[in-house]
Formats: sequence, C-alpha cells, structure tokens
Amino acid sequence: MQLHPRHTASRQPRRGAAGRVFAPSAALLCALLCTCVPAAAQQIAWLWDEAELPAWSAQEAAVLHRHVLLSGAAIRTRPRMRQPALAAGTRVTPVLHVEVSTVHPPEDIEGSRALIVGAALDAAADSSSGWVQLDMEAKPSQRQFYHSLVRQIRAALPPRMRLSVTALTWWCRSPAWLDNLDADEVVPMFFRMGRDNAELRELIEHQPERLHQRCRGGTAGFSPQEPFSAEVEARYTKRYWFDRRAWRRSTFTPTQIVSQSRTTP
Repeated sequence: MQLHPRHTASRQPRRGAAGRVFAPSAALLCALLCTCVPAAAQQIAWLWDEAELPAWSAQEAAVLHRHVLLSGAAIRTRPRMRQPALAAGTRVTPVLHVEVSTVHPPEDIEGSRALIVGAALDAAADSSSGWVQLDMEAKPSQRQFYHSLVRQIRAALPPRMRLSVTALTWWCRSPAWLDNLDADEVVPMFFRMGRDNAELRELIEHQPERLHQRCRGGTAGFSPQEPFSAEVEARYTKRYWFDRRAWRRSTFTPTQIVSQSRTTP
C-alpha cells in the first residue's frame, strides 16, 4: 500500500534548523503518557521491648538494642528485654535509647560520654542494615553535649556505618539544634509532641517551610495513633513508625506513595 506523502511526513522526527533530530526526553514522554509508576516509600517499624514485627516491615526494622538512663548521679543501662521474632532476611537497624531524666537531671552528664559511645559501637556491631540509630531527648542546657556526642559517635563508627539520630519535633524550629549536626540522617518524630502539639501539627501540615531543612523531607517518624494527611507523609521517602501497642494485633498498613517533587532532581 502506498502512503500519501502527507502521512509519511507525520512519522518523521522533528528537525532543527541545522538538520539535527530532536527526540523527546524520557521524562517528557513519561509526563505526556502518564505511565510513570510512583516511587514507594521505605517503611520501617520501631520495635521496642515486647514489640512484634508487622508484616509490612519484614524487609527492615529498627530494633531497640539498649536502654541507658541518666538520672542524678546514676548511670543505669540494660539490654533489650526480649529479642523480637524477625523474618528471615530482615535488615536490622539497632537503636540505642538514651533517656535523660527530667525529674533527676544528671549531675555529671559528661561522665556518661564514654559509656554512650561504647554502647553505640556495640549496637553498630549488630547492624545488618548499615545503619545504627541514637534516640536521645536532650534538653536545651544539654545541646552542646549532645552535638559533641553525636560528632564523637560518628567519628568512632566505621566509615561504612551510617548514623541516624532521632529529633524532637520542637528542635525543627531551632537551627541551633540541627545545624552542623554530624549525623547521616535526622528523624524528626511527629508524634507525642507535648503541650505544643497543636502548633507543631499546624506547622507540619500547612507551613513546612518554617521547619528546619532537615525536617521538611527525606526521613521522618510517624505513629498510627497520631496520623497526618497523605500529603504530609508523601514528603518523606523513608518513614519510621512507632506504635503505642507495640504492633500487637495491629491492622495498620502504611501508604507507599511519595511526592514526585521529592523523588525527582
């Protein structure tokens, strides 16, 4: 069958003035044809004492490794009470939880430095994910100690081991907490936000530009008991999840979609 010249011309690539052929980019074709598959978020359950592994977190879990309590003149430490039953091949990020008593503030917080660093290295030795996490809720008067502690842990870890730190949500309003913090990952915890809960939720939902840059996207911690909108979750490609009931009889399944604006350069 012979085609009319007008029809054959419509099949020719568009040429520029110099005769070069212009082909549409893959990104343009994807946008035009709407065939892009949205990226899936990385979902990780925090497993504290007695917690059970939810099925959706079978690939990776953040597992409590050790508690350290700083109270008055005492430094108390204990390992996890019971190891969770993990799926074969579950990657583990060990979590070191350091609790600073607000009732009996530590008399000499510097005296705990060596123990905390050592506990972080012990936790890292049990990592199968390439990450170790420090969960420590410091007060403003302890900020300088906290910064130097994170720096010291980062320096002591093997180069291949990455350091994650949790952050109280109100730290996200203060550059002094997160500027120059020597951690590979900051995980703002968007739950149990205390007396400023309403104000902080307003910022997270509707004014994220007022949060520190390290709290606006990338990684965050959520709780099924204090849900945010899908639009908020979609800003974060890596999401840690805390459940008050330790995932027992939980029917929660996290959403997977992430914002395309966060996944494209």
